[in-house]
Amino acid sequence: MKTLTLFLLLAIFPVSLNAQSKGTMIFGTAQNKYLKMERAGTVLTAIGGVALFTGNFLYWKEYHDRNNENPETKTNTYGKIMIGGIGLMAVGIPLLAIGKTKLRHIEIEARLVQFKGLASANGVGFKVRF
Repeated sequence: MKTLTLFLLLAIFPVSLNAQSKGTMIFGTAQNKYLKMERAGTVLTAIGGVALFTGNFLYWKEYHDRNNENPETKTNTYGKIMIGGIGLMAVGIPLLAIGKTKLRHIEIEARLVQFKGLASANGVGFKVRF
């Protein structure tokens, strides 16, 4: 009976250790995922803003050029550049906002749950704050 108990204890203990390490991997993976989402949103928003500004500037410049008799062809192209910039911003802004919010929530949870070791005359213990 003692060997069976020892065997079950040794079989269950490594499983519980693996479960705990997977929890930290999931936390790290989620943090990396939301950090990448925030970066992608920042890049898309910046590129979209530049495309919108550039398209608008070129559209205005071509439309008000007095030497050009047929501005419709170029203004159509510049209008499409502006629409592309708006589209990139429409994708980038939600990615940026969601990634930043989720990353902030993960960092707050990491700060709130801190395991601190306590050493006293009675022994060693752990303290968990929520």
